[in-house]
Amino acid sequence: MYNTINQKIKMMALFDGGKIIPKVFKWQNRDYKVKEISICYEEREGRSINYYFGIETADGNVMKLRYNDEKLTWWLDEIWSD
Repeated sequence: MYNTINQKIKMMALFDGGKIIPKVFKWQNRDYKVKEISICYEEREGRSINYYFGIETADGNVMKLRYNDEKLTWWLDEIWSD
């Protein structure tokens, strides 16, 4: 089941040829390395676009991240827990 977090995070990502690739982010004073991106999609919200990423971290966490292209901010939306 997913637990809603909805907290702003600090992200290091690559922007390459129109693609956004999240790499490492900081949440609650801890660094998380993105091991795999399982899904990526976007939704328009007014003038801005939210980009969503389903990811697995190097330590096995499954999370949903969001990037807003107008505010240039990253969010941790959800974490999967058993």
